[in-house]
Amino acid sequence: MNSVSVGEVYKLDGTASEQISQDESIEFVINRFAENPGLRAIFLVNVNNRFSGLITRGNLLRYIHLQVYGGQGRPDLTISELYRYIHAKNALDLVSEPPQHVSLKETDTLKTALEMMMDYELDVLPVVDKQNRILGDLRLSEILVKTIELGKELNAHNE
Repeated sequence: MNSVSVGEVYKLDGTASEQISQDESIEFVINRFAENPGLRAIFLVNVNNRFSGLITRGNLLRYIHLQVYGGQGRPDLTISELYRYIHAKNALDLVSEPPQHVSLKETDTLKTALEMMMDYELDVLPVVDKQNRILGDLRLSEILVKTIELGKELNAHNE
């Protein structure tokens, strides 16, 4: 896994994400997730078509809970999260992590990808180029397929 690059794996299957403008309404984001149950994340882009953030169903859960219940019973939310979600006006306001913390380059290793997924509890990450334009997404399922493939190759080599 240390020598396998993201570029070798992220195109194994289709995508589980969509790209939208960071200025889209929160209602638009909610509708995209509601209309597409298989959607794992929405990747946001700025006016220059550069990756600017990622929204997951978890972000929406926190947002909706705060809008409906005012955050009551959610001691795990920080004051800054409460403030951000309560005052959210557009898609970018729902983003919880800086884009550089939740994106990969084709040259990154699968180990880096797995660590990022674990650190931020994500199962899909955008793959971006040097200019931070989105090339595609890497899903946990693609990593698992590659892991099984590598295991079979190792077993065949050892026999």
